Amino acid sequence: MKKVIPIIIVIAFIALGIGIYFGWQKAKPFLNLVPASTPSAEELLTQKMKISSDKEVFDYWTKTSATSTEIFYIALDGKIFKAETNEEISGQIIANLQQVKSSNDGSKILIKYGGIYSPLTFTIFDLQTKVWQLLEETITAADFSPTEQKIIYLSTVKSGYSNLTIKDLSVKSNQKTTIVMPLYQKDFDILWIDKDLVLLVSKPSSQIEGEIWQVDLESKTLKLFSSGNGLMLIWQKNKYQGIKTIASQKKLTMSLVDKNSEGKTFNFSTFPDKCSLSDFPRLYYAVPVSQSASVQSLTLPDDYLKKAVYFNDVIYKLDTSSFTSTPEIILSSTNEAPVDVSKPAKIGGSLFFINRYDNFLYKIAL
Repeated sequence: MKKVIPIIIVIAFIALGIGIYFGWQKAKPFLNLVPASTPSAEELLTQKMKISSDKEVFDYWTKTSATSTEIFYIALDGKIFKAETNEEISGQIIANLQQVKSSNDGSKILIKYGGIYSPLTFTIFDLQTKVWQLLEETITAADFSPTEQKIIYLSTVKSGYSNLTIKDLSVKSNQKTTIVMPLYQKDFDILWIDKDLVLLVSKPSSQIEGEIWQVDLESKTLKLFSSGNGLMLIWQKNKYQGIKTIASQKKLTMSLVDKNSEGKTFNFSTFPDKCSLSDFPRLYYAVPVSQSASVQSLTLPDDYLKKAVYFNDVIYKLDTSSFTSTPEIILSSTNEAPVDVSKPAKIGGSLFFINRYDNFLYKIAL
């Protein structure tokens, strides 16, 4: 196993620089955006965009049933609210939020927090029962099953070694745990992308080349899913698709991929967390056209993830079933009304996203 996964794997990301003072032509070699006419930004902003939270948002998700779809968000202080009405669901304060993942139906969320002045901690919150479940102290990464009431996690055994473990969350199972296999690894996140497939994803950084490994839970085997400079990935579980970026020779390449890491390459590029496959095969994505800092001073994605730089974005919609189609502009940001899009998702007849400038949850009527 030691030969399969290195001890430390961190993603390198070559700068996606687009400067206010350098203009669109400077950005073009990186973005290769399909040209389209731009409607009035002020008109789009006043007519379409509304705030759906009255608190600064860390993350948000949908809870779905046969009869309804509800949107919830977790504020920067860890309190949980229902969007639009801003009804408080949980008043629990959580310091140093790191990550939030929702179950397939959104009825449960997995929260990762701590890790600076306190131990790294994972807990599950049930929105229906409002019960918290603290997970094992040795867990370093976890995710929900895309099909069942289960989670999978990496649990440290000793330095560099972890057990890949599945926990059944259903009542009848009595929280049964099953060790899938031991792994020699460090600093991976987990994405459970299909019933028997898991991805181990190295963390974003500009320092070391990144790799993603695929684990087959049935055969208990590993294979390299993808590797390369600037490797980043987001995954849409219920669509079984992902957006992957790789940077080489000062050019960022963005692709639509499936569970076999096969797919099509786009003729434009942006940060993966500015993309959404929630309405697949339609892709919603935001492309920066200007930024708040000098191109030469940036280290990306590090500065982007640390919010040392902010962008003004244009939001597009593209039908991925025809890669030759022209994208449709949904919203155009301006310096007077800046929009820096993060985590877009189509829910009902609206596109929701977090604006990095103020951390509020916004929606655009489509």
